[in-house]
Amino acid sequence: MGFTLEKTTFQSEVGVLQNVQFCPRNGFCMHSSVIDQIRTRVWLEEIRGLTGESATHAIAYRLDPESMWIEPSGVSHQSKWYRYEKGTTVPSVSLANKVRSSLPGLRFDLHHPAWTLLRKPATSQKTIDRLIKRMPPKWRQTLIKLNEDEFLYRRINIDLVTRYHLTEFKYLDALLLFELGRREAHFKKYTNFENLTFIVLALPLLYINDPLWALQDTSGKKQTIRAIAHSLRLSGSHFSAICFPADRLAQAIAMQDTLQKRHTERYPRALNSNERTIKFLARSLDDHADDIYATATSAFVKECRQTLALSIQFFGVDPYGQFLWQKAWHEIKTNPKYSHLSHCITKIY
Repeated sequence: MGFTLEKTTFQSEVGVLQNVQFCPRNGFCMHSSVIDQIRTRVWLEEIRGLTGESATHAIAYRLDPESMWIEPSGVSHQSKWYRYEKGTTVPSVSLANKVRSSLPGLRFDLHHPAWTLLRKPATSQKTIDRLIKRMPPKWRQTLIKLNEDEFLYRRINIDLVTRYHLTEFKYLDALLLFELGRREAHFKKYTNFENLTFIVLALPLLYINDPLWALQDTSGKKQTIRAIAHSLRLSGSHFSAICFPADRLAQAIAMQDTLQKRHTERYPRALNSNERTIKFLARSLDDHADDIYATATSAFVKECRQTLALSIQFFGVDPYGQFLWQKAWHEIKTNPKYSHLSHCITKIY
């Protein structure tokens, strides 16, 4: 009915990052500096917002005066914080703690255990065990439950949020939770492994207000999406068949933000807590709310155009396949019902 499966270049969507090096031992791997640049950039952006200081020199003077030196002429200098701005150096744990003490409203965790996993995806079990020990008891209990469960979710919904206490976690907490659960399931519960991959890819849509997403422009969001997806692909587990292209995920984040703002305008006090906001975002992604929107805002299984018709004839249409996913996006772009989301669909590079 006027709709055909469009060709998607998944390799470009995943992103061939500039800072990729060839490692003879592990094949192509993302240089950890890409992750370091992203997390340092977001950390500084939140600091700018909290202090009202836009100049890096002024931030350093206010929060880390010991890093300044003054010439005999009286001119002050700073180099350390400029390296942070460029992403060539990550602030130490002690400095990050010092800044957090000065800015209690700082939410972004520069040294969250998830960054260690993203920097070195093919890490040892010993390292993973250390990361788990750094997490709070409630999180560790949830990981145990996740590993014991039969995980049946492929799309984010309110039941998933309630069952795994996701209103109590931040994005990086949830990412580490489901990624470690996914790795645990790889050799034990393959259905869990596949389903968890769907959830890991779509998680930003539940945490659009997390500093990692809220403080970056579209270009920064897409770079971050690609960097995280690339890290996950390097974990040593099969990951390539299930996809959520960066362009579409960035647009889906914008759609979630639009729905949140419209709801707040209509009901000013409805989303007055983090818990209520996350539950609202989860309900927006739920199949029961709008199956077209739910399909468009979830990951999908990559399908071969050449064999799709034959596959449909014998096995039917895969509800989590690429064909229906792209059809859902086509519907959002063309159906007047979704006109309030049209500004989100514009492709921004």
